[in-house]
Amino acid sequence: MFKDYEDLVKQMEYEMQRCSAEAMRRLLELPPGAQEFWLPRTDVYETEEELVVRVEVAGVKRKSLSVSLSADRHTINIKGNRAEQFVDERRKIRYYQLEVYFGPFERDIALPKDINVDETRLSATYKEGFLVITLPKMEKQQASRTIQIEQEAGGQQS
Repeated sequence: MFKDYEDLVKQMEYEMQRCSAEAMRRLLELPPGAQEFWLPRTDVYETEEELVVRVEVAGVKRKSLSVSLSADRHTINIKGNRAEQFVDERRKIRYYQLEVYFGPFERDIALPKDINVDETRLSATYKEGFLVITLPKMEKQQASRTIQIEQEAGGQQS
């Protein structure tokens, strides 16, 4: 009887692992046509002269990254791909934690609407797993401006 009980427990454990693995596979599958798989963590902050976007992209090669600024200058788009470099071919029995994602990503980051950036002076650097995008602010314009009124040629002076 004890042997039957052990077999039953092992069979139940096997079935639970199989169901769990299947659920995890379905959870992580992308629906057809989906473009993003994971979203890197991002900070957006302002300094005296610029907006800064810092993106955590550890394991992503610099040449697989692309950054673009929208036409209205209020959205940054970042695309990339983190390839699984160290493929572990061992058969996995179960996962206890699954937090590192691989594959393509695309992320749009909204910038504050009340800050205008100078698109001619944008820069991006990649160092130690962080992509840092610097968006210099436009020079502040005067709130009001006096406009000189010129006399029309041939007109009377007043």
